[in-house]
Amino acid sequence: MRHQQIPQDESFTEWLAGFRSWAGKCPDDEDAWRRAASQGLLSLAAPEAPGGANAGYESACLALEAFADESGLSGLPFAMAAQMWACQEPLLEFGTKDQQDRYLNPLMAGGAVGAFAATEYDSGSDLLSLRTHADRHSDGRWRLNGAKTFVTNGPAADVFLILARTADGSAISGLTAFLVPRDTPGLHIGNVIDKAGLAGAQLASLHLDNCVVADTELLGSTGGGFAVLMHAMRYERAFILAPTLGLMARALREAIEHVQSRNQFGQPLAAYDTIRQRLVRMHLSLTSAREVLYATARQADGSSLNHGRSSLTKLHVSTEFNRFCQELPDLYGGYALLPETGAIALLADAVASRYYSGTSDMQMKIIAEGLGL
Repeated sequence: MRHQQIPQDESFTEWLAGFRSWAGKCPDDEDAWRRAASQGLLSLAAPEAPGGANAGYESACLALEAFADESGLSGLPFAMAAQMWACQEPLLEFGTKDQQDRYLNPLMAGGAVGAFAATEYDSGSDLLSLRTHADRHSDGRWRLNGAKTFVTNGPAADVFLILARTADGSAISGLTAFLVPRDTPGLHIGNVIDKAGLAGAQLASLHLDNCVVADTELLGSTGGGFAVLMHAMRYERAFILAPTLGLMARALREAIEHVQSRNQFGQPLAAYDTIRQRLVRMHLSLTSAREVLYATARQADGSSLNHGRSSLTKLHVSTEFNRFCQELPDLYGGYALLPETGAIALLADAVASRYYSGTSDMQMKIIAEGLGL
C-alpha cells in the first residue's frame, strides 16, 4: 500500500515558492539535473520510509508544473518525470530493501539517473510483443539479448529497468523486469537519437549482447514483468504531462504580452476579436487540462488511481496541449518561425505528447475497454 497524501501545509507552500524562485534562475546545463534533484523534486511523491518527502502526487505535479513554467525548459522536467514515474514508482512498489538502498535512494537524491527500457523497433505501443529475451543459466544468473529504442535518459542513465521475455506462451506471465547497471558487461548504449521536440531530454537505443544479470537484480518475481510494466504505465500516463501545464501557462502569458504590445492598423493586436478568441481558447485548454490532471493526482493520493483514469488523463492533456499550440502560430504570424517565440518548438513538444507512454489511439482503446466496449 502506498502512503496517504499529507496536507499541502505551510511548509510545502513555502518550499514551492522557493523552488519557483530557484527554477527561474536554473541554467540549462549538464548540472541542471543534479541541481533540481538537490531541491527535493525527485523525492516529493515517495513515502518517508525509503527517504521520500511523503508530499503526495498532487504536490509532485505542482512542482513539475512550476519547474517548467519558471525555467521555460521542456526536456529536463519531462526526463525527470519519466524517471519518477517509470523507474522510481516500480522500485517503490516491487523493490527489495537492498534494491531501494542501491538504486532508489540515489535516484531520488540526484546521484544517479534511471531509464525505463521497454519499447522495441518492431513493437511500438505493443509492448507485449517484445522480443528481448532473458535465459536463466545453471549458475543462477540471467543472460539478456535483444534491443530497445527510444529510451528516455538512456545516454546518461546509471541504471536501466529493462523488460525481457522469460517464457513463451502468455505475454502476461512471460515477461520479467530486470535492473541493469550501466557498466554491466554486454549492455551497449547507442548514440543520442536526434528529434525535433523535447530539447534537453535525451533518448538512445540499447543493445543487449549476452548481458549477464544476477538473480538479485530481478524487480519483482520471474514472470512478474507485466505487473511492473502496468504499474509504471499507470503513473507515467497519469503524470508525465504535468510539466506541459507549466509550458502552456508560460506560453499564454508571453502570447498575451505579445498581442498587447504589437500594433497593427493603429491598435494593439489584443483589440481584435479573432486574437482575443484565440487566447480564450488557449486559456480554456490550459484550465481544462489542469482540472483533469490534478483531479487524477488527488485520486492517486487517495490510492484510487486506475488505468482507465490514467489513460483518460494522458489523452485529455495531450489533446488540449495540441489544441493550445495550434493557436500560437496565428498569434505571432511570421514571428512564430523565430526561435525566441518558442512557438514551433512548443508545437513539436505537443505533437510528441500524443505518442510517448502509449499513443492516443492506445489510450482510446484502454478507455473504451473500461467502458465495456
